[in-house]
Amino acid sequence: MPRIQSHGNYKARLPVFVIVIALVFGFSPIAGVLLRLTNGSFAPLAFSSLSLATQTELNWGVLAGQPIAVRLTNHTGQIKNYHWSAVQHGRLKSEGEKILADGQTTEILISSKGANAGQLRIALKGSNVFVTVTIRK
Repeated sequence: MPRIQSHGNYKARLPVFVIVIALVFGFSPIAGVLLRLTNGSFAPLAFSSLSLATQTELNWGVLAGQPIAVRLTNHTGQIKNYHWSAVQHGRLKSEGEKILADGQTTEILISSKGANAGQLRIALKGSNVFVTVTIRK
């Protein structure tokens, strides 16, 4: 019985094939159609972010009374005046404000004085951006 012989190394051609497919879908009218169908865009979106500055605060929490380091970032395309509040069990524990230029990130220290053991929610006023930190006694 005759054997079927392969003429060529398909494994060597695979990266070239993948690059060609990526170019076809990435830089052709097909890409525009796919983006419209998924309501997508290559344009960057404006955003504000709030995060704990250190991983240990995220993992282990913060002792009551100690300041909480939070990183605030502005990528809204304009200068923005941020107001934040720290609330626990519906009671205001701390609040403040900071003005940031577009593309700027800063670290703010939020007081946890008077906070009890549990969760403290730090939120930017007028938005749905927040971070929660555990307070330990």
